[in-house]
Amino acid sequence: MESGTANLLKMLEARVKELCQQEKWEEAVHAAETAVRKAREVGEADPGIVDELALSLEVKADLLRQLGRLDEAREDYLEALELLEGRTGYSEQIARVSASVAVIGDEQGDVESARHYYEKAIEIFSRMDPPSELDVADLSNNLAFLLEAQGDFDQAETLFLNALKTTHELLGKDDPETASICNNLGALYQKSGHFERAQEMHWIALETRLRKCGPHHPDTAQSHANLALSLAESRAFGPAREHFEKALAAFERNFRQHAADYETVAANYIDFLHRTGDIRGAKALERRAMKRLKRNRKS
Repeated sequence: MESGTANLLKMLEARVKELCQQEKWEEAVHAAETAVRKAREVGEADPGIVDELALSLEVKADLLRQLGRLDEAREDYLEALELLEGRTGYSEQIARVSASVAVIGDEQGDVESARHYYEKAIEIFSRMDPPSELDVADLSNNLAFLLEAQGDFDQAETLFLNALKTTHELLGKDDPETASICNNLGALYQKSGHFERAQEMHWIALETRLRKCGPHHPDTAQSHANLALSLAESRAFGPAREHFEKALAAFERNFRQHAADYETVAANYIDFLHRTGDIRGAKALERRAMKRLKRNRKS
C-alpha cells in the first residue's frame, strides 16, 4: 500500500475516535464509512492487502455497535473476519472481532452464535504467545452467564472458577473484577440451590467492595442484597434482614440511577417479610417503596 494512502486511513480512523469522544456521532459515522470506502479501493487495486480494510471495518463496526445499530455492526465484523480467516499474524484481531460478534449475539438473544464466537475468541486468546489471560477471563465470564441462563450450571461453574483464578492471580483478591466474578459465581450457586457456597462467594465480594468502594456504592448494595437472599434460604433470618436493610439504604442514596435495583430489592425484602410472618413490616415497606418510586417517576 502506498504510504500516502496508509497515512490517510490512519488519519480517518483517528478522526472517528476523536469525533466519538466529542459525541459527534453523524460525523463519526461518515468518517468511518469514508475509511472503509478508501480501504476497499486499495483492496480492489491489490486483493492481497486486507489489513486496512479489516481494521476499518472493525472501527466502523465498533462505532455502529456503540450507537445500537447491531445488525449493521455484526455485518461489518463478519466481513472483517472473512478477510482475516486463515491468514497468519492476525490472531489478536480475529479473537477481538470474534468476541465483538459474540457480544452482539448475546445482546440479541442469538445463543448459538454467541456461544460459537465466545468459544472461538477464548480459544484464540488462550493459544496466543503469551496467552491473553485477562481477555480469556472476561470472555469466560460472559460465556458462563450465557450457559447459566441455558441451565448448564456445571459448565458455567467451571468457566466462572477459571476466570476467578485468573483475576485473583493477575489482579489480586481486592480487584473489582475479582469481586464481580465472586458475585457472579455466588449468583450461580444461589440459582442451583447451593446456598452455603453462594454465601461464601457473596461474603468475599461484599468484603472487597466495602474496602474498595465503600458502604454506599451500588456494587456494595448489590452484594448486600445477594447475600441477604442466600442467608434467607439458609433460614438465617436475622442476618438476612440486616443485609436487606443495608442494600435498600445504599440504593436509596443513589436512587435516581438505581431505582430499578431498589424496586427489585424492595420486592424481595417484602416477600421475605411475608414469609417470616412480619406482615406489618412488609406492608410498611411496601408503602414506603411505592411512595418513593412514584415520586421518582414524577420527577
